[in-house]
Amino acid sequence: MYCKSVVLCDVDRQTIDAWKKAGYQDLPDHENFRQLLQAPVDDAQEILQTRFPMPRYIVTQKGGSQARFLLSKVNPSQTHNTMSGWGAEGSGAPILTDDVSLQVFMDHLKKLAVSSST
Repeated sequence: MYCKSVVLCDVDRQTIDAWKKAGYQDLPDHENFRQLLQAPVDDAQEILQTRFPMPRYIVTQKGGSQARFLLSKVNPSQTHNTMSGWGAEGSGAPILTDDVSLQVFMDHLKKLAVSSST
């Protein structure tokens, strides 16, 4: 059985990360914010205890050094095959991965579904 490595990412957006750095979760009148931060950690711990093979748990911020694990797995619509040059105007950050995009996968499934099996 072939199994790719499983990665569980907890990504903080810029605003949430700024609030964490400011220490809002430690203030008594921001209990809801502390609970908001704790909920994904609790969910991740439950997943880590019940999944086999055990996923890698990564905590990162948007644009952080560990965010590459998430970017390499999320429907890469911009790859080395579709880029029109590095830093092309109007394009976002390239997601370089060996995985095919969802569109390529679906096209291949359609082709297999309608082909004859002889």
